[in-house]
Amino acid sequence: MMAIRPSHVPVINEVFSPSSAELARCAELIAAVESAQREGTGAVTFQGEMVDEAMARTARIVLERHGA
Repeated sequence: MMAIRPSHVPVINEVFSPSSAELARCAELIAAVESAQREGTGAVTFQGEMVDEAMARTARIVLERHGA
């Protein structure tokens, strides 16, 4: 995203930042993948979809970027 005026930055940040529900989902996804890995499984069904370490890595980045 590109902003022409500095006053646009807060709006852009608000629209593109994850909600608290999205951050909670990231934390739950990480926990599910790590639990599966401890049991020797590489992928797990989480909220109706298959997730793996690649998705957990992305979730970790989201949490790091947004201070969660």
